[in-house]
Amino acid sequence: MDEQNEQTAKDSERVRMSQINMALGAFVCFFASVVLVSIFFTETLVGKMTNLGAGLILVAIGIIMILRSKKAENTSNIKNLC
Repeated sequence: MDEQNEQTAKDSERVRMSQINMALGAFVCFFASVVLVSIFFTETLVGKMTNLGAGLILVAIGIIMILRSKKAENTSNIKNLC
């Protein structure tokens, strides 16, 4: 019985962490969109390329965080069903 409670606690912790990572990933994607929009307001080519590179890197990080959190949440839900 204690093992089941311990496993349930671990699963709930995993779900909470995945929700936190999803929110953080969404924030990083939003911040990346702000950086990408700032390309149009930058005057120099170097500034535009810097903003483009930074924006794309942030978008990639945000999407990876969201996808990994969804995967972790789904595996926890599957374990709860068994």
